[in-house]
Amino acid sequence: MKAYIILVVIMLMILSSMSLQSVNKPLENPYFVINPSSQVQVKQKTHASKTWNYTIIRDSYGVPHVYAETKEEIAFGVGYAIAEDRLWQADLFRREATGRLYELGIGNVSIDYWTRIHGYTVEENSQLFSAIQSPYKEMIVAYAEGINQYITEAIANPQEKMPHEYLIRNITPVPWTVEDSLSIGQLMVRRWGEGGGMELVFTLVLQQLIQRNGVIKGWKIFNDACPQVDPGATTTIQSNDTNTPLLNLTTPPILPRILLESAEYIVHMKHQEQQFCQAQGLLYHFGSNGWVVAPEKSETGNALLLGGPQMGHSIPQIVVEVGMHGAGINASGMTFPGVGPAIAIGANTYGAWTTTSGLSDGVDTYIEILHPLDKTKYLFNGRWLNMENRTEIIYDKNSNSSQFNCYRTIHGPVLDIRWRAFIGGIAMSSKMAFWKQEHHTIEGVMSFQQCTNITEFEQGVSKIVSSHNWFWADRNGDIGYYHSGYYPIRSYYGFLHRRIDDRFPLLGTGKEEWRGIVPFEDLPQQRNPPLGFFANWNNKPEISWTHAEAEVGPLWGEGHIVVRIQELLAADSAVSFQDMKDICQNVAYHDAYGTYFKPFLQHAINTSSGVSSEVKNALESWDCYLNDQDTDGFYDDPGLTIFNAWYDALFEHILLDELSSLVKEYSNSLL
Repeated sequence: MKAYIILVVIMLMILSSMSLQSVNKPLENPYFVINPSSQVQVKQKTHASKTWNYTIIRDSYGVPHVYAETKEEIAFGVGYAIAEDRLWQADLFRREATGRLYELGIGNVSIDYWTRIHGYTVEENSQLFSAIQSPYKEMIVAYAEGINQYITEAIANPQEKMPHEYLIRNITPVPWTVEDSLSIGQLMVRRWGEGGGMELVFTLVLQQLIQRNGVIKGWKIFNDACPQVDPGATTTIQSNDTNTPLLNLTTPPILPRILLESAEYIVHMKHQEQQFCQAQGLLYHFGSNGWVVAPEKSETGNALLLGGPQMGHSIPQIVVEVGMHGAGINASGMTFPGVGPAIAIGANTYGAWTTTSGLSDGVDTYIEILHPLDKTKYLFNGRWLNMENRTEIIYDKNSNSSQFNCYRTIHGPVLDIRWRAFIGGIAMSSKMAFWKQEHHTIEGVMSFQQCTNITEFEQGVSKIVSSHNWFWADRNGDIGYYHSGYYPIRSYYGFLHRRIDDRFPLLGTGKEEWRGIVPFEDLPQQRNPPLGFFANWNNKPEISWTHAEAEVGPLWGEGHIVVRIQELLAADSAVSFQDMKDICQNVAYHDAYGTYFKPFLQHAINTSSGVSSEVKNALESWDCYLNDQDTDGFYDDPGLTIFNAWYDALFEHILLDELSSLVKEYSNSLL
């Protein structure tokens, strides 16, 4: 556990330092390298062909900085440098995004099939790419050509340039396309910007609670554990507003067996996909923090920003650093191999930006009613419509093939079909507010590289369709926070005038359709807050924001881990650069559950007989941190051991007899 925490701290400090440094760098150097200790030209390589002229300078950390006179040449150089460093990883990402991993003997047929159900065809992506605006479209084209330039060189000189992973498999990389980059971008939107879609998990949670406790008590526990609104939720924008009340539903939804069977299958597939991606070091894990401090609250009088992306641990890491310099761009930061010349977290001459996953609800699951004579027909607005149907062929590493049908309804991809002839059945489909709009997120992120002020940054964020929290700090002293994404305006009442509860699937017959998308100006956002800072760790954006299926778990519940960051920032009237880094370490070792629950445990033992003074004193002296001052690999405080034993027993002996493992995983953090 301690090793994991140390790695988190190191990663956060390395990645966040680029954003912190940039805001205070002098303007005299037009092509600054973000980390001042790395301005050593370790390696310089210039390529010139009939169309491309650029220079790559690698700093002492090996980070490539590309210099050129046009945006396209910069993008070409970035593509070449990424391929030089991470070609195999980029190839894995495009295979993950397009459902072609099994061709390498990685994973299984069902993993690739599940990916293809959710994805777009090559033809669809070609059409979507054509809609990308200039100059981003031309830069992505050049980026792909840069990757292909390196692939050509690697094939010609495999012993020196071909990644070892290709050699041991006796394969060569196929040419890179713009559709490949777009597919990776779409996958990133799904992995880190897709909030919602948890209706089937909540369905199974409620079913287990009812099984254990009966309908009335089970429904009551469900609403307590998975509330639509948590009045104690910690927010990033702090105000005196109150929660927008939601109608208190008095009766639970009907959960027919066919729905539960489908839910179990879909939840299993999602869990299998998550476990597989984490084991392979692929794009999946999310959870990040970030905070920004206004000039009046900083020691230097400059704005400070820290970005802490948390996306799991792998070798190589799933992100890579790059610098782009020239043609009005002077930016460095974090990108993803293969996605394109887009810096998701970084800094330019004028400011710095970072992001965390937003987790707001932009996805709904629909129950489609199927025709008793044809499982590919579904009922919508009184008519039987034909599902879209395409055939996908999946190959294994020996070129053996398996053929599958992928279906879509008017709502989106069909995840499961349960049907019997002459009886009928249901299909479960997923409706995504950002469906076929993911390329706008790529445009928005690419625009950050040239933003000169907070207004331009806000314009870039307004393009983004995925659920994220965005932070900005600039030389003008402005700081800002924006919650981005497309979120549906749902109907209050549905079929037979039932009150819609978006914690559960909607009926797809046409009576429970979305009424529109929340406009950008109505999303949570604020500039230059009165408190002088913003902090977020995937928590709720503001108190009146209700676009979540349920404010559950350590994500949007009370007793949130972001509270410690907010406390440390609020208590510091002159935040320094070192303070920002120290907060990283502080929150990494801080036990948020201990801080919240320790007073309850102390009250219990202080009012009980039979508890030794040693136990009381040990618990009293524990400061709610994971301390190992003597670095012997063991925590120093017996109070921590006492608390952990009590906390585990609390779940096992007090709660789990009425709850379930699913509730423990997805429920409110106060449990």
